[in-house]
Amino acid sequence: MKKTAFLLLALLVLSCSPKAGGEGADAGKKFSAWPAPAEVRTYHGAFSRNPEQRLIKLEGLAGEVLSAQVVVKCNRDIEGLSGKLSDLSGPSGAIIPAAAARVRYAGFIPVDETMELTADPLLEESSVAVSANQAQPVWLTLKVPRDAAAGVYEGKFEVSAASGDRAEFELSLEVLPAVLPEPWDFSFYLTLWQDPSGVARAHKVKVWSEEHWKLLERYAGTFGAHGMHAITTSIIYDPWKSQCGYPFDNMVEWKFPGEYKPGAADKLTWDFTVFDRYVQLMLDAGVRKTIHCFAMVMGPGRTTDANIRYLDTAGGGYRTAEMTAGSPEWKEVWKAFLPVLRAHLKDKGWFDKTVLGFDEKPQKVMQEVFDFVIENAPDFKVSLAGGFPGDERKWGDEVILHLDEVTNEHEWEQYEPLVKSMHADPKRFISFYTACEPYSPNNELYSPLRESRLMPWIACKYGFDGYLRWSVNAFPENVWSQPNYNWHSGDMFLVYPGQEGPLDGLRFEMLRQGIQDYEAIKIARELAEKAGRQDLLKKLDEAVWQGATIDSCEWIPYIEEARALVNAVIRELGPGA
Repeated sequence: MKKTAFLLLALLVLSCSPKAGGEGADAGKKFSAWPAPAEVRTYHGAFSRNPEQRLIKLEGLAGEVLSAQVVVKCNRDIEGLSGKLSDLSGPSGAIIPAAAARVRYAGFIPVDETMELTADPLLEESSVAVSANQAQPVWLTLKVPRDAAAGVYEGKFEVSAASGDRAEFELSLEVLPAVLPEPWDFSFYLTLWQDPSGVARAHKVKVWSEEHWKLLERYAGTFGAHGMHAITTSIIYDPWKSQCGYPFDNMVEWKFPGEYKPGAADKLTWDFTVFDRYVQLMLDAGVRKTIHCFAMVMGPGRTTDANIRYLDTAGGGYRTAEMTAGSPEWKEVWKAFLPVLRAHLKDKGWFDKTVLGFDEKPQKVMQEVFDFVIENAPDFKVSLAGGFPGDERKWGDEVILHLDEVTNEHEWEQYEPLVKSMHADPKRFISFYTACEPYSPNNELYSPLRESRLMPWIACKYGFDGYLRWSVNAFPENVWSQPNYNWHSGDMFLVYPGQEGPLDGLRFEMLRQGIQDYEAIKIARELAEKAGRQDLLKKLDEAVWQGATIDSCEWIPYIEEARALVNAVIRELGPGA
C-alpha cells in the first residue's frame, strides 16, 4: 500500500524522535525482541525483564480474532523490520494457514496529556524503519478459522531486519471446543457513532461522491468486523452543532420552495437517497441491529436549538429555519416529517429497528420531546445517551447511562432496577458510555489498553447489553500531529484515515477483544447451566469480578487472566471437549 502524507508523518514521528541512551534491562544488546501482553501499550523506552523469552501463547474460540505483540529494540537503527508467521500445525494434521494472520506495525503519535509519543495506529506496511534504542511494537492479528478443530496448534513467528538480524518465537495456539458467533450475531450491543463527513474531510474527497462512498464501504467493513451494531444517521444538518469543529452533513435532504414560513409545512419535501444508501451499506457490512436518527433537537446538553437547514428549490442554495424544541414551528415541521419518515422506513423494512436519537438532553428538554412523541408518533422508539431516560409515560427504548452513574453506589441503587428490567427485555437495549469523562477508565490515547478491553467486562458485571462511544471516526483536522480537538486525545476516533480506508487502532482491537470475551462468558455460562455445574458458575462470577476490576491498591491483573478462567470452563464443558 502506498504511503499517504498522513502515514509518512506517522513514520517520520516514529523514526526521527531523539535517540535514547540505551538504558533499560536490555541495554547492550544489538537486536532484542520479546513478546509483550496485548493489554500493555508499548512506548519508545520499553524494555523487558526477560528479553530471552521466545514463546507466544494464545487461546481462543474458533472464529475468534486474537492479538499478540512482539517488541523489537536495537542499539542501532533498524531498516526493513518485518514480521512473518508460519503455518500452524494442529491435531490430526490440521493446519491453520499463515494467511489467517495479519502483521502490522504500531505507529506513534504525540499525546499532550502524557507528553509521550504513543503507539496506537496500526500501519499496514510491508516493513518499517526504527531508530536506535527505540522500542517498536510488531502487532500480530490472528483470525482463528471457524472450522478449526479444537486442540493445540504450533508454529513460528519471526521478526527480522534488512541487516539480517532476526528473532524467532514459538507460537502456541489452543483452539477451544466452541465456536464464536459471527460479529453481526454478537449479543454484545456495541454503539459507536459514525461520522461519514469526517471521512470525506480526512481523505480530502467530496462528501457523497463516488470516491467517498468507496471509502465508506471500507469503513463499514471494518465496523462490522469489530462487532458494531448501530447505524448513525443525520436526519437534519449538523445535529451536534459542529462540536467537533465541523458539521455532520445531513443524510435526509429537506426541501422547500423559497423561504420557509410557519404554517407552510405541507410544502416541505424530503429526499432519502443518501440516507438509504448509507443504511444499506452498513447493513450489508453486518451492522444490523439499530438505526439511530439524529436529531429532533441538537445536542449535546441543555440547548433547545432545533434548526432545520433546507434546500431552497425556488431560489437555489441553502437556507436555515431557526427554531427551538417545543415551539409551535418545531411541532409543525416534525408533525409533517415523522409520518413521512415512518412510511419510508416501513417501505424499506427498517422501521422496527429505527430509534430517534438524543444526546445528553436534560429532563426539561426531553419532557418536551416525550410530550410530542407520545401525542404524535407513539410508535417511534427513542434512544437516550445520558440525560433524562424517560418516566412511566414513556421510557426510552434504548437507554445509555454514563459510567459514573454505574460506579457511584448511590446512583447505581437508583438505576439498577431499570438496568435489570431493560436487560431482560429482548426488544430494548440498556448500555453505558464513556466520553471525555471519566479520566479513568476510558479509551483515550493516554489510557492503558487494558481499559479498552475492560468496557465489555464492566457491562457483563453490571448486567448491561453493551457500550457506547460518541464517535469512532470524527477526525480532528491534524489527526496525526494533534489527535485532540476540544477533548482528550483520541476522544473523537478509534480508527485512523489510511490511504485507501481506515487503519485500526490498538484501542479498537482491544475493544473487540473485550467484546469477544463477553461472548465467551455467555457461552461458558450456557454450558455450565446446561451441565448443572454451580461450581463453574461461581467460577465464572469470580472471573467477571476479576476482569472488571477498575481500582486496586495492588497490581491490577491483566484481563487475560480472567479470560483464562472462562476458557477453562469451555475447555471442560465445550461440545468438542
